This record gives sequence, C-alpha cells and structure tokens, in this order.
Amino acid sequence: MKVSIIIPTFNRAYILGNAIKSVINQLVSDWEIIVVDDGSTDSTKSVVVSFKDDRIKYVYQNNKGPSAARNNALEIAKGSWIAYLDSDNEFFPKYLDVMLSEVNKHPDTLYALPKGKRTLELYKQGKLVKSIDDSGDFLNNLSVNDIFMRNFHFDGNGFMHSKRIIDDGFRWDEKLSLMEEWDFVMTFAEKYPNNFLYIPHIIFHYHQRFGTDGLVSNAKYDEWAKAFEYIYQKHKNDIMLHGQRWYPNRVEKYMKLYEEYKVGKAPEPYLKYFS
Repeated sequence: MKVSIIIPTFNRAYILGNAIKSVINQLVSDWEIIVVDDGSTDSTKSVVVSFKDDRIKYVYQNNKGPSAARNNALEIAKGSWIAYLDSDNEFFPKYLDVMLSEVNKHPDTLYALPKGKRTLELYKQGKLVKSIDDSGDFLNNLSVNDIFMRNFHFDGNGFMHSKRIIDDGFRWDEKLSLMEEWDFVMTFAEKYPNNFLYIPHIIFHYHQRFGTDGLVSNAKYDEWAKAFEYIYQKHKNDIMLHGQRWYPNRVEKYMKLYEEYKVGKAPEPYLKYFS
C-alpha cells in the first residue's frame, strides 16, 4: 500500500461523499481511505459503505475530536505514506501523482506540503451566498522555518508524511482542537528540519466555510488565544522557534477581540471577510 488517506469526520454525511470521490478519482490507484467517524449521529456510515470499495475503511469512535480520530487511523494505516484530508475538502485528480513523483525525486523527504486552492465561503440558512478566492495565502516558496514562524496559515489538508514519523512515536495532540495540524508538524519538524519538502503545485481545494459547521469559522476568539498560548508553552524551547514574533502578539490580539466581541462591539467574526 503506497498511501493511506485519513479523513476524520463528524456529522458531515451531507458533504463527506465529495471528499471520498476526490480520492477515488485520483490518477494513482494505490491508496486506502480511512474514514474515522468521530461519534456522528447522522448517516455518515451509510455514505461511506455506499461506495462499495474495499480500499475504503470505516472506523467509528465515541466523540473525542479530530486529533484522536487521526491517531485512531494511524494505528491501522498500511501506507508507506500518510496523507490527510478533511471531510469538507477535496483533492484534485493529480494530487497523489504529483506528491509521489516529487517525494521520489527527493528521497530524503519525510514530510511534504503542497500548494492549494483556498476558498472562503459564506452560507446563510444552509445555502452558499458568496465565495472569495483566498489562494494568495499560499506562498510560492516555503521552508520549514516559515512553519515555525507562522508566516502563513498552515492547514493539514494535503499534508503528507512518511510512515517513519509514526514508527518514531509521533502522534497528534488530543488536547488541541484548533491548529493541531501546526502543532503536529512542529513536534517532529524540530527533529527533522532538513527533511521537509514544499511542493508549489495547486493540487487540493480547501474550503473555509462561514455560517455553517466549519470548525475554524465557529471557534471563539478566546479559544484561538488559548490554543496559541498552549502551543507556545509546548514548543517555546524548540530551537526552530527561536526568533519567532507571533507570541505573545497572537494571544493578545485574540483576547482583545474576544473582549470586544463579548460586549457586542464587533460584528459576527466572519462578516469581515465578506463586507
């Protein structure tokens, strides 16, 4: 098995099929999907089994969050490489072809991140009313130092790493429900700073959805502040974090926004993107 693709999901039966289809439509067929149902109460299982493909595995767990779901999948993943896809996003058909070709050209690679298309979407009463292409957030050149310095919005969709990372004992931090992808990469990038590969090809589509069940858009400002604080305290002694400028600025920024929003001085957080 070449690639295990992990899809954590919670109550997204209405959209999960698009993510699965995007893997089925890959130019490369040597893959498995592990869908981890994080305690859904909708028809998630029915959606998964309806595909009738032996390469697609369904795993149920009591609701523990996306990090626990990914860790659960890692225990059964058979691929030489592990890739991640959220249940509301899609790979473009050439995703696996490009990723595997590039890591084969760079045999020292242990983890790789591709460029993607990023769309901000505003929903009202369940209907998409406006979308904005925000793909400019992806850099043309990106180093592992940029990850630690928070020079861009790191997202786990499309991220791929060698099975060796798991064999070395690295796992997702189940205490985090925000920016857990960023934390996960920093955890092993500190040990392997020279084994990162950035692939500047647009090969996946990341939807940041507002006004619906998008986790990022629904998080409160103080939750962001607490996540930044937690991640900083965890990694503050990392050599790769020396020279960072995001702490304490990000914590202060989000706590200030939280105080303003709490007393009604700010509009709903997501509206600023669509004004």
